Amino acid sequence: MLMTHNNPVIEVRNLVRRYGRTDAVDGLSLSVPAGRCYGFFGRNGAGKTTTIKCLLNLLRPTSGEVRVFGMDPAREEVAVKSRISYVP
Repeated sequence: MLMTHNNPVIEVRNLVRRYGRTDAVDGLSLSVPAGRCYGFFGRNGAGKTTTIKCLLNLLRPTSGEVRVFGMDPAREEVAVKSRISYVP
């Protein structure tokens, strides 16, 4: 996908990730435009790391949609990971 300034760099729609009966992320939606910097803040267990791992395809969402630079990390994992980094 050709990126323009109008395309979000990160887009999450109704992200759900469950571990058994526990919802780690429940219906998260967000859009990060190009050139912006955001941080995740929240209490322990709020789903911050789980969300980032879904963006990197380190975890598969239970449901919902994740796009990074317009790409699905599950289908274009190498291309996504070549453009972003994650330091735990």
